[in-house]
Amino acid sequence: MGEAADRPRNLPVQERAVLTRDRILQAATEVIKQEGVSSLTLDKVAARAGVSKGGFLYHFGSKDALIIGLLNQVMGVLDTELNVLADGIDARQGAFALAYLEYVQEPTKAATDTAVSILAAAAVDDDLLDSTRATFQRWQDRLRHDDGLDETEALLARVVGDGLWLIDLFGLAPPTADERRKVLDLVSNLITDHGAARDLVDSAE
Repeated sequence: MGEAADRPRNLPVQERAVLTRDRILQAATEVIKQEGVSSLTLDKVAARAGVSKGGFLYHFGSKDALIIGLLNQVMGVLDTELNVLADGIDARQGAFALAYLEYVQEPTKAATDTAVSILAAAAVDDDLLDSTRATFQRWQDRLRHDDGLDETEALLARVVGDGLWLIDLFGLAPPTADERRKVLDLVSNLITDHGAARDLVDSAE
């Protein structure tokens, strides 16, 4: 199947290019999930995406570029979803922490794709993770400095959220749905109760 064979011909060139790029990234994610990072080759991804080798290289000139593209895509989606969740939470303090915990209420495809991309980057070249490390650092800084939490609460939200995410990814004795909910409720209530207590102190001063 060639690249031109399955793309809508009535779309503008730029929009077709975006769709092709997304298809390549999805194909790369599927190869990693089904066959492992060692099977991630440009030829295999191009074939699965239904694009020519030249079409693939137009969008991604190397395996490193492909993996960076994967990381940027999934981290961008994750960042957007966390911000949307935080904006919808009615809390003076801890909104981002509560969003972080809400995101892992149940396993999601986006979270799995993020993990797959991170693991692929780590396996190929640890330096490819620099931008992802910067994103996680930005989230941690937001939890600690902009969310109104003390450092322990901020770290607790991240440890619980990231821990559940990794448990889901590797199937490491995952908790039941009820256990998961109780843990997340416990941490969320801790953050909310401390925030309410601080508000009372602030209003009394």
